[in-house]
Amino acid sequence: MCRLVLFAGTCTICNESLTWADLSQELSCLAAKNADAFGSCRRGVDVETHSFDQECDACAGEDEGVGGMDFGEELYHRLLFEQHQRYHGYAQEQLQMQRGHIQVVSSNVPPPTPPTPPTAPSSTKRNIGTDDGDGRRNKRART
Repeated sequence: MCRLVLFAGTCTICNESLTWADLSQELSCLAAKNADAFGSCRRGVDVETHSFDQECDACAGEDEGVGGMDFGEELYHRLLFEQHQRYHGYAQEQLQMQRGHIQVVSSNVPPPTPPTPPTAPSSTKRNIGTDDGDGRRNKRART
């Protein structure tokens, strides 16, 4: 049987009922571990609740004199998120262009022409000799 150990109580200042999630634990039995899912065993979950009273985060922040103050973190996270969204959009567009999903069409640019194969030299009387590869011709004597 799996066990869920909860720590619940009230804030010592504002008396709000809270469950301390960072202290709570999910303890899986062997069957649930093998299934890789908490509570997936035949016997279910046994919930144990322990009382735990302490100041909540809001009240603890007010004690330190920083409760309700914004240190620019919200603005920083919003700008960071917007920058991530712009980059993600740009990266997706580049990826689609590389894969050929977006065809860039311009009316001023003609489509590329395929390369033409090299032509063999024509046989004329003036074209006597062979090309030695560096652009010079070797002359042969006429007989």
